[in-house]
Amino acid sequence: MKLIFKNVAVVNADGISEGDVFVANGKIVATPDGGEPFADEEADTVVYGEGKHLLPGAVDVHVHFREPGSEHKEDFESGSRAAAAGGVTTVLDMPNTKPPTVTRAALDEKRELAAQGHAGANIGFHFGVTGTEENLNELREVPIGFGKGKIAEGVCGFKVYMGSSTGNLLVEGDVLREIFEIARDRDVPVIVHAEDEARIRARADEFSDPDFAERDDARTHALVRDNECARLAVEAAIKLREEVGNRLHIAHMSTKEELELVREHACPELTCEVAPHHLFFMADDMADGRMKMNPPLRDAESVRLLWEALRDGTVTMLATDHAPHTLEEKLGKDASAGDGEPIAHWDAPAGVPGVEFLLPLMLDQVNEKMLSLLDVVRMLCKAPAEVFGLEGKGEIRVGADADLVLVDMDREQTVKREKVRSKCGWSPYEGYNLKGWPVMVVVGGEVVI
Repeated sequence: MKLIFKNVAVVNADGISEGDVFVANGKIVATPDGGEPFADEEADTVVYGEGKHLLPGAVDVHVHFREPGSEHKEDFESGSRAAAAGGVTTVLDMPNTKPPTVTRAALDEKRELAAQGHAGANIGFHFGVTGTEENLNELREVPIGFGKGKIAEGVCGFKVYMGSSTGNLLVEGDVLREIFEIARDRDVPVIVHAEDEARIRARADEFSDPDFAERDDARTHALVRDNECARLAVEAAIKLREEVGNRLHIAHMSTKEELELVREHACPELTCEVAPHHLFFMADDMADGRMKMNPPLRDAESVRLLWEALRDGTVTMLATDHAPHTLEEKLGKDASAGDGEPIAHWDAPAGVPGVEFLLPLMLDQVNEKMLSLLDVVRMLCKAPAEVFGLEGKGEIRVGADADLVLVDMDREQTVKREKVRSKCGWSPYEGYNLKGWPVMVVVGGEVVI
């Protein structure tokens, strides 16, 4: 298609310019800053965007689309369409599927499954790490990089679970150094789920003692996986990174202690992300298994400092850790229907959906003066593309991929369960009235929303 966006406010991480953007053959061919525009009559579609903002498509580097193995709660088609509906045009899927993505064969299967569906967004992949000799050899050989198509050709990161979360991808001991060395030699970010496994086990034993029976509720999860659990793991990962010299990315950072460590050891090779649920909810919101996730929700001070870190640049990017489960899985069959007692918090699976509402949540915060539009584009577009090597994405410039989101900053809409596109069928943000929504989404030059 040939598209023209006329009279829009074009937003990049370094500023806003007014004018027209021209798209042809899946690429941006002209912007207010230059290029080769074409006549209106040559275009298949002309979008008159006065009063609206044109953003690069958002990039969510941390999603769990559950395929293969758990397609009843999400798959590549449903997850990518939910992402696109919210203005996320590129996602990077995590490896803890069934089977986990820890071999080239498993990666090839995932690529096939993603290609078979009608994907709404570009889909990329991270590679799982187990630390076995076979897996280490796979790390040395697996293709690296997103490539040119809608479905990635290789992988964009190596995912390491320093604390047990879901699946069987826990990595402990001296093998972590070898993993970091392989990643350094291949110039691939190591993404760490940074929770200290020894502390998790010790705290779980303590709180399962009969003396702590009164603590047998959802909030116990936050007490077991406490701030110190995160601090210990991040400190160890940073120390090893400095010894090895690789690139390290800290996933779903949630505590004030982690922020202090990132500031203290700041360098281009150390990056981090924050998930929206750690910004909009606190530990006291864990009334039942619905709001259980790893790492858990935190205290008010950590939430306040996370928002400050978004604004001052300590936080590199935002990413959802979109991890859908059905309400029946979260609450129990009777409780999800409004009857009966919720299942025990120990038995509820960890994770919440989020990709569909990532951009609207942050646009609303722009209207609330918590962030600027430049902050949003920096953390949702430019930085994710740069850190994970997504060439042609994350900015509106001549020659970039035509992944674009037209935004109406005055549009107000309430998040309602019946409107949720994710296959799991619910959202933790139900009832939120958000101001600022995508009204048109373009992926690879094609209008998808």
